[in-house]
Amino acid sequence: MQAPALMERFLVSAVVAVLLIRAYLTATGFPQIGGHGLHIAHMLFGGVLMLAALLASLAFLGPGVRVFAAIVGGAGFGAFIDELGKFITSDNDYFYRPTVALIYVVFVLLVIATERLSTERNPSPDERLAQATDVVTGAVIDGFPRRERETAMRLLSESDPANPLVPALRQALTRIAATPDPDPSLPTRLSRRVARGYTWLASQRWFLTLVLVVAGLSALFSLRELTVTLLADAGSPSLRLYLESTAGFLLIANLIAGVLLLTGLFHLRRSRLTAYHWFRRAVLVSLLVAQPLAFYAQQWTALIGLALNLVLLSAIEFAIARESALAHLPDDVTF
Repeated sequence: MQAPALMERFLVSAVVAVLLIRAYLTATGFPQIGGHGLHIAHMLFGGVLMLAALLASLAFLGPGVRVFAAIVGGAGFGAFIDELGKFITSDNDYFYRPTVALIYVVFVLLVIATERLSTERNPSPDERLAQATDVVTGAVIDGFPRRERETAMRLLSESDPANPLVPALRQALTRIAATPDPDPSLPTRLSRRVARGYTWLASQRWFLTLVLVVAGLSALFSLRELTVTLLADAGSPSLRLYLESTAGFLLIANLIAGVLLLTGLFHLRRSRLTAYHWFRRAVLVSLLVAQPLAFYAQQWTALIGLALNLVLLSAIEFAIARESALAHLPDDVTF
């Protein structure tokens, strides 16, 4: 039940840890802890944080412990993966150029794995019962807040009624007086406010139009750069070297994404939903193919392109969900 939110906290903590560590080291001139032949790498601090998260999850119960383990463990993993370059090079090179791209690929794979693991597909009645007992365990620690009891009752309604635990738990929960839900914490209130604001922003048609225009201009610039490159002397060694370099592959990947984007624009008048699916394919090509090359070629300045792609993807996902819902409405429903 909590898996998607916990994995999201883990990933966010890991990404924030990498960015903060890199920013701090750059601002302070990459200081070293130690001396006289000793250097305490920050990977060790990451290991301590991951150990703390593991021990907490083994020794304590309750949803609060899981949140702690996700955040602290994610920060520890970020501190660990930031030093990847030291352990894939023979000279322990922290500044090994492909490291940033490899870190990005690791996080992309984690996002894909998280999405697959957190997607519930027809859970069995026994799995629903196990989830209900887990919610009840957390409710015991938190004093049976109303929200937790309602969640447990809903899960029990989807469990096998022939299982003797189902009526026993339902009867026990019915007899227990639910306490008011605790007030959300300040970070929770802020995150909800940001989520509501972004949901409103993404629901505006002009917002999707704006990000599509920006993406389209980026694709046109890539096409222009490729055209100028190809119109150069075909026999020039510099042209061949450019096309075989990372910059050339990056340009081709952006061109493919641009073609998919233009295909979506072609379908926009006929079917918005079809066009949005083409836009989504373009963004995925950019995220999964172009961005790793961008991080290799441009290092941390590629974060700007990553942010644009993430904003565009979220806006497109919102538009697809909205158009899919409208497509299933009865014909006599109008707005």
